[in-house]
Amino acid sequence: MICEQESKDMITYAMNVLRNEDEVAELRILDSGKGTISGYFIDEDVLAQTALKYNGQTGVYVTLNPVKKALLARAENRAIIRAKQTTSDSDIECRRWIMIDLDPVRPSGISSNDEEHDSAINMAKEIMKYLNEQGWPEPVLADSGNGAHLLYYIDLPNDEYSCQLVKKILNVLDIKFSDNVVQVDTTTYNASRILKLYGTVACKGDNTAERPHRSSMILECPEEISDVPIELLEELSEQLPKIEEPKKKRGKKDSNDISNIDEWLKENKIAIAFKGRWQNKGTKYVLEICPWNHNHTNRSAFIIKFDDGGIVAGCLHNSCRSENWHTLKKLFGSDTEEIENNKALEGEKQADILIRLGSESKFFKNDMDDAFVAIEINGHTELCKVKGRQYKMWLTMKYYTETGKAPSTDAMNQALGIMEMKALFSGEQRELQLRVAELDGTIYYDLADKDWRVVKIDSDGCKILEKPPILFVRNKNMKSQVQPDFDGDIKLLLKHIRIKNPTEQILYLVYVVSCFVPSIPHPVLVFCGEKGAAKTTGLRMTRSVIDPAVRDLLIMPNGIQDLALALANNYMPCFDNLDTLSSDKSDLLCTASTGGGFSKRTLFTDDDETILSFKRCVGMNGINVVVTRADLLDRSIIEELERIDESERKEEKEIWKDFEADMPQIVGGALNTLSKAMSIYPNVKLNRLARMADFTRWGYAIAEALGIGGEAFLDAYFSNQNKSNEEAISSHPVASAIVALMKSTTNWNGTVAELLGTLERVAEREKINTHVKVWPNAAHILSRRLKEVQSNLKQVGITFDIRHMGTAKVININRSENMTIGLNDSNTSTESLNQTTMLRRYTPEQIEDVSEDDE
Repeated sequence: MICEQESKDMITYAMNVLRNEDEVAELRILDSGKGTISGYFIDEDVLAQTALKYNGQTGVYVTLNPVKKALLARAENRAIIRAKQTTSDSDIECRRWIMIDLDPVRPSGISSNDEEHDSAINMAKEIMKYLNEQGWPEPVLADSGNGAHLLYYIDLPNDEYSCQLVKKILNVLDIKFSDNVVQVDTTTYNASRILKLYGTVACKGDNTAERPHRSSMILECPEEISDVPIELLEELSEQLPKIEEPKKKRGKKDSNDISNIDEWLKENKIAIAFKGRWQNKGTKYVLEICPWNHNHTNRSAFIIKFDDGGIVAGCLHNSCRSENWHTLKKLFGSDTEEIENNKALEGEKQADILIRLGSESKFFKNDMDDAFVAIEINGHTELCKVKGRQYKMWLTMKYYTETGKAPSTDAMNQALGIMEMKALFSGEQRELQLRVAELDGTIYYDLADKDWRVVKIDSDGCKILEKPPILFVRNKNMKSQVQPDFDGDIKLLLKHIRIKNPTEQILYLVYVVSCFVPSIPHPVLVFCGEKGAAKTTGLRMTRSVIDPAVRDLLIMPNGIQDLALALANNYMPCFDNLDTLSSDKSDLLCTASTGGGFSKRTLFTDDDETILSFKRCVGMNGINVVVTRADLLDRSIIEELERIDESERKEEKEIWKDFEADMPQIVGGALNTLSKAMSIYPNVKLNRLARMADFTRWGYAIAEALGIGGEAFLDAYFSNQNKSNEEAISSHPVASAIVALMKSTTNWNGTVAELLGTLERVAEREKINTHVKVWPNAAHILSRRLKEVQSNLKQVGITFDIRHMGTAKVININRSENMTIGLNDSNTSTESLNQTTMLRRYTPEQIEDVSEDDE
């Protein structure tokens, strides 16, 4: 048992994890001897104090999901005895959590013993590992006192669809994991579900040495809690096979009836992984190897024998979705019933109707061989995935309109399989994009409105198309763009985003316009600055101009797969308030900047790959420059924002009202600038190119179109690159030590091992932190670290080469006479920039003259 203060701290911590700020929770005490005690709390300290009054006497619970604030009127920050009303499903604001409750099998009304308790914790970790392999983020792992909880954060409305989604997920996990020792509780799907308040004692039955009362607590909690994407929730839920208890017909022998299923399995040499009770309806047998596909060895196949003799069977893998008890018996030489043949024929008829209705649509595949279909809705064409929810609903609607009935799941799956085949083998291949696409030298921008209109941009101007070519896919996070005013001016954006340096203002405007060019690598936009510089607001506004979204700013996910998914699903993914970036995430952001992909195993398959391909405009912010690795810094634009003076601060509502009033002109001005740049771009010839060569050339053309001048852009960009290079050196302890060493000499020779000793002494003298992961602890690691920053050191005038000489590596380091350290400022003064660039405007004729002069 733990002391009262520890319990209070645990309760407060748990509520901080479970609740967002200002959300309401119901505290409920059951079996108190005074009826149900209930109260509604927004103050976590008062909730903890109230809970402790009953701790150890009876069960203390709290609502899993946030309660509507109106319920505070029942009992605000206090508990009342013999409460007449508690929270119902309709009282829940939204769904924040899925709770997977692992409960040890034991007689009711008593606590678990240590072995049962440990088994539940171990099964929770097994499920956690399994879901992590499917791409789910890290959950909260909790000890309920008798068993274990896994809490996964979700972002779903409180509706019937969400309820059924959670219910299916729990049933899938129940089939796969529940055994005779620990069961997955499949009843925790309702929105108003309560759970043990972590920090309080689970006190079922008497507190005995064998079955003690234990304190519930959170065991593991990720530093950043990421929500499970709806796509992953749906993918898992869709694996639930149709399990309906077979109905026996009076007076007829049911061929399903096998008196001893264990003997039948043994006779047919079907190995059982484990068996146990299934939802108090029958006995479940989980098979070691799938009988329909021997490659499925992850215990996905099952048989359930109901207590009345009925039997069902199936496998959770996609490729086995059509398999059942009858196909299993047929596999081992048994006959199926005529009635089942009739049902199968009926299923085929339904599938034929669905296929006929679906044949009215046009099928496509993208360059990753994903199947899509174009459907006509209200006079316009929409594109959706063949096996996506939207197309299933459309097809169900068409079927119901024709037949007045709903199609069966089997018939729908059969029909969608045929349609997917049509898309993959007969459909035209299209390079389908999010938000921005290019076709035959013309750029198209998806307004993402309900009529599926797009803006066509070419060198002749901008035009909104009511019937655009099929180029775009959409997802739930995309938000519609404002109606652009093509006579507008993108420079209005600088009214709202306070970028400190005029050279960086140039670079920022060019960057925003370049984001509408889909075919090139894009730099990573990094906002930095002290608190109060409106970094978050600035990043949200930037995304609103380019890629408006429902969730415009994202929290950096914990897992690399979650990050890949965020990059794949957002044209401009923006990550808010970052502090550090791991090397794996930094590498993946490099890939997103220049273009590439990410591969992972397809959910519920053994050898299929899902490939996420992306080339994205990534944005991020932090008080410090969060990008520290040299390769990502080379691909970044660092913009420092200035702190807003107290006298200039406004309410957020007023800020956004002013910004939204300018949005049509900002968006239209950006697109019109791109149109002008498209006529300039073919004639741009540059003698110097940065690492992001395509962006450099387009940036020059965009700056000319803006009236700023291409050379001013180049000066601004190379100045920013120098700043990034200094950041790369200063954030890398080995590079910093090399610079400090070479300040006092023009040449250094010796072995790599000798250099390591010298750098350690230099680091001690210069107060460089060597207690970090990147500091080498051996000579061979130093060689690797030096290669990481070789290009950065060369840029400031330090070069080296490493050679094998007998048993040791020898390094020769040279410093040029004009070594530059810490020189980030452009040669162009702030005053001259204001006079010659920011305020200068070119007419279309002058832009044409500039292009001719450059030639």
